Amino acid sequence: ARPEFAACADLQDSYRLWSCRERIWREQFAGKTTGGKSWPNDRFGRVFFQPLYAGQTFGLGQLNPLTALKVNDLVHQVTGRPKLDINDAPEVYKTIMEPDSTLDYMAAVIKLSIDAYRNIAKVDISGNPGITATLYNLGNVITRAESMREKRQKNPNALPEENYYGWLINDKLPELQQAIR
Repeated sequence: ARPEFAACADLQDSYRLWSCRERIWREQFAGKTTGGKSWPNDRFGRVFFQPLYAGQTFGLGQLNPLTALKVNDLVHQVTGRPKLDINDAPEVYKTIMEPDSTLDYMAAVIKLSIDAYRNIAKVDISGNPGITATLYNLGNVITRAESMREKRQKNPNALPEENYYGWLINDKLPELQQAIR
């Protein structure tokens, strides 16, 4: 409700809405005094969604509430699940901790990554579990896809790279595939 977040008010897409709020937090609040109040120099999600848990992630997908809220629209659109309500924190936490519901949010995060890279960076990452795992691990996929687009404008052969997590997924892929059969 703070006026600093007014720029986000008209955004209808949950990913863009929460990303906008996260950006404004970084630019105008984190580690600053705004509106006569001193704000902690910490991540938006940690300050507002996990004050008791020191930034932990939850459930099978190791999701945090901010990530779930970002893919809220996609999960609702695909599954018909009711949208998460920021004013019902217990339900948000319950949703990301229960295996039956968290799987939808995990899949939405992966789909968002694949779609963002296809549509923004013009790279198909759908066949590379290491890249999708990297993006799942790092977050901020739209920003990363935009950065990849800029890299590809300078070097059309540039491709995304796995981090340690993605490398491990690709390295152990045969074993992982065997385990899920």
